[in-house]
Amino acid sequence: MTETQILAQLARKDEEALLHLRDRYESYCLTVAQRLLRDPQAAEECVNDVWLAVWQSDTVPRDLRAYLARVTRNTALHLLERGAAQKRSGVTVLLDELAECIPDPLREHAAETEFLREVLNAFVRGLKPDERSLFVERYWYGYSVGELAAKRGWQENRVSAVLSRLRKKLKKRLEKEGLSP
Repeated sequence: MTETQILAQLARKDEEALLHLRDRYESYCLTVAQRLLRDPQAAEECVNDVWLAVWQSDTVPRDLRAYLARVTRNTALHLLERGAAQKRSGVTVLLDELAECIPDPLREHAAETEFLREVLNAFVRGLKPDERSLFVERYWYGYSVGELAAKRGWQENRVSAVLSRLRKKLKKRLEKEGLSP
């Protein structure tokens, strides 16, 4: 079944769409969830919540894979928020790294948050492909510095240095746009 057919089924609220989603995208969603949650059982719970969220949503996405990645990531972050009140999670570390450059969106109005999103997207699109990949894998998918180094055959120090330079570059870009932490 094609993605277009699955989307049409979702729009009609055809329950078979969930079966097709699960068959086609479950391993992808599990990978995204596990990167952030670092726990197979929590990742399974997350993905089950994703199927429910997709089913209950009135949104019919244009890019199903990207939509599922976003829903999975947001669901995983929500699960972490619920469960990580007592301990510092890997995602907290990621957010701490970016806190020096990104303003707290909870303090901003919706229009400013949308502007921040646009600036971030433009920043990421403007990076060289290898930098973009590194940045997205670290701050979207939650890869550890060690995983990124192993994946590229680099030393961890090199990954850390490149990420540090990218964060500084992002901070300058945000300051230029009038957005500062």
